[in-house]
Amino acid sequence: MTSDNTDYAKVAAHYDSLAANGPYASLAPGNKGGRKGEYVAAVFDAALLPRLQVHEALERVLDFGCGTGIFTRQAAAHAREVIGIDVSPGMLEQAAQVCDGLPNVRLLHTDGSRVPLPDGCVDMVVARETLCYVPDAQIAPLLKEILRVTKAGGAFLWLEQVSNAPHWQHHPRAPRLVKRSPGSLRSIARQAGWRVESEQLVRTPRFPWIYAVQAGLIPRPLMQRIARWEVALHSLLPHASRRWWNALFVLRKPADG
Repeated sequence: MTSDNTDYAKVAAHYDSLAANGPYASLAPGNKGGRKGEYVAAVFDAALLPRLQVHEALERVLDFGCGTGIFTRQAAAHAREVIGIDVSPGMLEQAAQVCDGLPNVRLLHTDGSRVPLPDGCVDMVVARETLCYVPDAQIAPLLKEILRVTKAGGAFLWLEQVSNAPHWQHHPRAPRLVKRSPGSLRSIARQAGWRVESEQLVRTPRFPWIYAVQAGLIPRPLMQRIARWEVALHSLLPHASRRWWNALFVLRKPADG
């Protein structure tokens, strides 16, 4: 770890404990790596992968907070190199197994406050529910660090839990997670030097078929199709919820940056 900050150390310990539950163990508080985590991952894939596929030849993708590597592995099919970084050694051990046999995947242990890469070397950065664990004072410096390693004109796909309601911005079983308001994230991103290109509603909690997924009533091959339906449906809905939701912010580094 590149920082002795106690917040990062506690987040790392939290995710180390989850790693024992398998590749899908990090996608919900209290999740034990079951079908719910698998389905949530499929929803995230449905929102993110098409944005990698439209690029013919991505030289390098950075999976920021790669966790168990379930997205890293899929991104490897769309780039010459994918670098996954994470604060948790336990998660990286899982990622090494998930990405075993992929020569274009590199995994690095870091808290992200300093990404061990040269300036302007990454075409695209992806972060899935990662920065919600970063303390307020460190969000802007971290976004600037991500900007540093991104090429001019490169993109940052930032998928995050968000909420406008203070009551829903915290979860008792994930005390370090903060669901910040979309407006605050857009503002911080602009202050860090990013251009906000778009914002998309991806997922809302307790969407009806999540219960059928958890109960094992939906076959795994069908889960992928339902995940795509959910993303397509939510893309037509307004960015509003009485509780919280997952939003995908597409940020762009200015061409002269």
